[in-house]
Amino acid sequence: MKQFLLVLAVMATMISGASAQDYYGSIYWSVATPTGQFRSFVNETSVAGFGVDVQWWASDHISGGLVLGYNLWSDVYRGVTQQFQYNELAGAINGTQVHTMNSFTMMLGGRYLFGGSRDVRPFVGLAAGTITSSQVIDVSLVRFQETNWHVGVAPSVGLLIPMSYNSMMDLSARFSYALPSGQALYGASENSLTFWSINAGFTFGN
Repeated sequence: MKQFLLVLAVMATMISGASAQDYYGSIYWSVATPTGQFRSFVNETSVAGFGVDVQWWASDHISGGLVLGYNLWSDVYRGVTQQFQYNELAGAINGTQVHTMNSFTMMLGGRYLFGGSRDVRPFVGLAAGTITSSQVIDVSLVRFQETNWHVGVAPSVGLLIPMSYNSMMDLSARFSYALPSGQALYGASENSLTFWSINAGFTFGN
């Protein structure tokens, strides 16, 4: 969390020193669906997500900047037996369980945008940096928790739709892939994190 807040502070400082003609910023709501081994831990689509992208123009069609996001997943499993591993302890738990995953995304990324400045602008993007995974299993009064930092990449596609002179609607789909790091609480062979997100929000700037 401290690292995430530090990145936000740096971003705010950079924005304060830039002119409106140099950058554009997006604030969006994120709906995310787990994929791969991650689905064996939580199998629910999350609507508890948000993100902030700040991009500086390199040319009329290329921009680059910061990609920040947060997603929270939670799922309840009743009357099941769950394999787990926690440090040197491995075993199985039976009963009602609450599985929670918190994930922060902190990346540098760029976009290639098609069309003119006042057109509907399709774009493709690619970001790389870090993704955190904070897994929690609650069983009655017992809690197991494991937090790891991952190297991650996130390709995306989307649309910028003009709304007024300096604002646009920002719609995108992103696939986030976090390379294995640490251990998975839920007995997976490797602790990787993969998910699709659909993002909708607003962009301000030129």
